[in-house]
Amino acid sequence: MMERSDFITDEKLKEIYDPLVRWTNWWFNYRDDDGDGIPQYNHGNDSGWDNSTVFSKGIPVETPDLSAFLIIQMDVLATIAKRLGKMDEGKDWKQRADEMFNRMMDHFWTEAGFQACLSGSHESISSQSLILFIPFILGERFTNSQREVLVNRLIEQQFETDYGFATESLDSPFYRQDGYWRGPIWAPSTMLLVDGLNAIGEKDFARKTAEKYCMMANQSGMAENFNAKTGEGLRDPAFTWTSSVFLILVHGLWEEQIDKREAFIMEL
Repeated sequence: MMERSDFITDEKLKEIYDPLVRWTNWWFNYRDDDGDGIPQYNHGNDSGWDNSTVFSKGIPVETPDLSAFLIIQMDVLATIAKRLGKMDEGKDWKQRADEMFNRMMDHFWTEAGFQACLSGSHESISSQSLILFIPFILGERFTNSQREVLVNRLIEQQFETDYGFATESLDSPFYRQDGYWRGPIWAPSTMLLVDGLNAIGEKDFARKTAEKYCMMANQSGMAENFNAKTGEGLRDPAFTWTSSVFLILVHGLWEEQIDKREAFIMEL
């Protein structure tokens, strides 16, 4: 919102800074039962991916997406703090974000990409859920080889369809066409993956994904989620976040076309 609008003034940032600080610290104070510095989900609903296969072994669960969100949240707090003249606090938030990234990589990264694990025992959870690719949003923090591993795994595990990314691999024994977060395409996960692919430099891949989603939604309506294999709308036939993501992605595609036209004109 800060990047897109002048509406977010310093006065408004003063209003949200302290609540955002408390919310961030809440995860570390009250959702880290084993004290390893990696916050956990105590229920699938906490993640928004209610029945994802990362919760198939029980709870609480430590997943890399939550760590990625908190890293970005601390990066944003660093930016806000500096904008408000809180320079020391800004440095502290930046340091905490960097330390959290290192812990996340030590905790979740494997030669095959990210994994989830049970809190406490740290037992690895076998899962082919798209949630393990949400850390794409950290973009430049990854090395080129790490980005390559993530992109290759995303392709090889067959998440991609003619309509976007299934939330559970098509190869997974737990994939269901109407399995809520075990198969269907959702607006939030699509937006996060498009943003993440852009963040790691996969611009063409991100654009192709956005185009698929927008064409599907235009044809099938703004449903809660969609059949990953057919593009058919599922569940609630009219969902706000579906239309919101549609508008955001369409706007991004439109801006990209404008930039290309301007570049072409400059070359003439």
